[in-house]
Amino acid sequence: MMRRTKKIGKVVSLAASEERRFGEQTGRSQNDLNQQLTKLGELNAYRHNYAEANPGLAGASAAHWKDYQTFLQRLDDAVASQQQVIQQGEQNLEAHRRRWMVKRQKLESLQRVLEKSQRRDAAYEARLEQKRLDDLPNNCDSILKPRSR
Repeated sequence: MMRRTKKIGKVVSLAASEERRFGEQTGRSQNDLNQQLTKLGELNAYRHNYAEANPGLAGASAAHWKDYQTFLQRLDDAVASQQQVIQQGEQNLEAHRRRWMVKRQKLESLQRVLEKSQRRDAAYEARLEQKRLDDLPNNCDSILKPRSR
């Protein structure tokens, strides 16, 4: 029986390693998403500050005004692009999280099987030990009794 428990233990160990790897991958996805969110915040802040610093461009030439509008459009495009990157990052994170949770549930199931097997082994060992103890007086009697010739 203990060989079965050892085999289950090896399977649990492999499942734990795989679950840990998927958990780390999920963590990396979360970190990537956080970085992308930070970039979006920086872009929005820069765009806001740029627009606030040049509210009307009073007295500016038409060329300067056009450059200003073009630059604001580029910032808006960058913000939109970053929002798409974030959306993709959120989808990746959710996919990684789902795969990790499947691995986590599998690991928990295997751990329960292992615990049940360990309890069964412990009960078997306890029965064997009790049988040895029960047989001990009989063995002692046969050793202590003189043999008849």
